[in-house]
Amino acid sequence: MSRRAVVLSGSRPTGRQHLGNYWGVVRNWIGLSEQYDCYYCLADWHMLTTGYEEVSALQRNILDTILDWLAAGLDPEKCVIFKQSDVPEHAELALLLGMVTPLSWLENNPTWKEQLQELAKTKLSKLQEQGAREERTATAAQQHELRTFGFLGYPVLQAADILLYRGEKVPVGQDQLPHLELSREIARKFNSIFGQVFPEPLPILSETPRLPGTDGRKMSKSYGNAVDIDETSESLQAKVMSMYTDPKKIKATTPGHPDPGPENPPGCVVYALHKLYNPQWAEVGAKCRAGELGCVQDKKDLLGILDKPFSEFRQRRQTYASDPRRVEKILEDGAKKARAVAVETMKEVRRAMRLKA
Repeated sequence: MSRRAVVLSGSRPTGRQHLGNYWGVVRNWIGLSEQYDCYYCLADWHMLTTGYEEVSALQRNILDTILDWLAAGLDPEKCVIFKQSDVPEHAELALLLGMVTPLSWLENNPTWKEQLQELAKTKLSKLQEQGAREERTATAAQQHELRTFGFLGYPVLQAADILLYRGEKVPVGQDQLPHLELSREIARKFNSIFGQVFPEPLPILSETPRLPGTDGRKMSKSYGNAVDIDETSESLQAKVMSMYTDPKKIKATTPGHPDPGPENPPGCVVYALHKLYNPQWAEVGAKCRAGELGCVQDKKDLLGILDKPFSEFRQRRQTYASDPRRVEKILEDGAKKARAVAVETMKEVRRAMRLKA
């Protein structure tokens, strides 16, 4: 029997997961667990690279994230689920990989530059809301706060996350390919100096559906437009009934434009969810375009379709939440399995670097 390839992926524990997280990440992980030896990491150290000042909710967010993963169908019997900080070898390997990673690779990382600017804007906005008067001073202070060793070097920690398990494949979207390529470059640099220790991880390009938030923009907690996967019947109804549709469809008999395009660039959010949850989504779109379906009725129909999957998810989540020891044990067992692999990898790394006779 041939050995299954190793897949490594992870996510920052940001708390309650929304539909974008589920359809874009977790659902894909569930499928990969059937084909590969998968390691899925709650990347709590990565949270600190940008959120080191805001850790009061970290443990709550870790719990909420794993509860949502488990309730969504991620099976600890078919994959290894663990917390990054429970495997200290991540930090050791990141340190050693950092010894050979050129500073220019990190400074020229476009994601780092973009995130630095974006986080500075976000922080400045918060300061302004709190009554900060000196915009220049606030911006400069935030730029200084974000120019940390951890933030600049997060790609090295990311490479360590993958290479520690000899990860051969990493599920990524098209926009994440540059991140993975930097991990591959770090692996090549290490191997060129110390010998062939790490495989160069290859991407598993995942086709993720475009899932807009309630207002038509990308679904994001920071935008306040997310639909969480544990919405109650009441909160789900409120969000669906407020969803962006087609502003030009004034009456039920007015032909609509449910797909993204020149007439309605964001597209109809309700229709985007029909495509994911309703087998008759094409018929819904045809009726909308023909002026045979009004937006209010369309939203009510969608609520009827969403009721079952959302209620089933809430029930599964409550089952896990009512047994905290079970969740703790899943993470403990996952860390034990992950460490068993990590320890062996680090033995080879130390030998290759002549840190051990």
